[in-house]
Amino acid sequence: MVRSLLETLYDEVYWIDPTITRLPRWSDLHRSTQASEHRAAEPLLPKLTVFRPGSFPVEPLPIINRINDAYVWRNIKSQISSLEIDESWDIGIGRPSRLALWAMRALSPRARFMDVMDDFPAFYRGISRYSMERIQGDLARRCDYLFCSQQSLIEKLALYAPETPIRLIPNGYDMRRLPNFFSIKPEKEIIGFVGTIAAWFDWKLVIEMAQALPNICVQLIGPRAGYIPTNLPENIELLPACTVEEAIVYCQNFNVGLIPFVNNQLTTSVDPIKYYELRALGIPIWTTAFGSMVNRIGEPGVSKIQSGIDWKKLWNEKSNDGVVKSDMSVFRNNNDWSERFKSMPIWLDLAASNIDEHEIDTK
Repeated sequence: MVRSLLETLYDEVYWIDPTITRLPRWSDLHRSTQASEHRAAEPLLPKLTVFRPGSFPVEPLPIINRINDAYVWRNIKSQISSLEIDESWDIGIGRPSRLALWAMRALSPRARFMDVMDDFPAFYRGISRYSMERIQGDLARRCDYLFCSQQSLIEKLALYAPETPIRLIPNGYDMRRLPNFFSIKPEKEIIGFVGTIAAWFDWKLVIEMAQALPNICVQLIGPRAGYIPTNLPENIELLPACTVEEAIVYCQNFNVGLIPFVNNQLTTSVDPIKYYELRALGIPIWTTAFGSMVNRIGEPGVSKIQSGIDWKKLWNEKSNDGVVKSDMSVFRNNNDWSERFKSMPIWLDLAASNIDEHEIDTK
């Protein structure tokens, strides 16, 4: 989104890194190191300035959370205020937080919007979930426009802010990162997954698949959080987190790309970016039925997986699907981020002018 808007709407963008919006976990010590290592591998866009304010993990706690305002956020609030944000500026929220809510209340931009890519409260429990629900709702009511990546999110956001225009912008991919169409014969047969392996990952199904296909390598690549089964089948290979460029190389060597997510409240609102990456590379996809993938099962190269399936039959049918270059080209053109965000400047202009949603549709 930032790249597209810099090319079409804004002369510069100031990005404030998300703050911690839940209570602490021991795993944060390891994951924060991983995140900083791989963030450093991503070059900044021209005309983009990044602030990294940090925070203590106390946001869900009333009164105690003010420690961030008093000690941690004084400098970032001063820096933001010094930008002299006025009617030539817009403010966009990517992840709900108390700092984002402060900006919405304190500043006077041309337009306010929020881009919702996940059901954020579903990632949390207890007081952290309650806190995220409250802050997200408050932010949604203050926005001139809401954007989201999945139909189920539209229904939830409408409960927060029934009068605010909401636009569906499905996820996509930066197709410029991908190589030209190719034909690679990997040294070994691989079923692969690239992404975060956490509570939404269906370990039971993946283990069943690996046991049914003992001669096929199952590569699981990415950061791991939470429960990891012991005594995994020998053909399951766990690899660490990697950069986007490294992920593309891994995917090129897959015979099949895997998206094995459980179907629950969290994944109901997910439109996985890895789907767009795999389809754009011409890799057959095996996916469970969750979120937006429910409607994609049956597309060229996209197969549903579930417990009890005939894995050997599926492997013989789908692992060697031919790649149709013309289909890949059309898919890349239709699902590039530039295509997703091309109308966003128009919507923000109209929202800033307080033009009715019906008039927006006619334009």
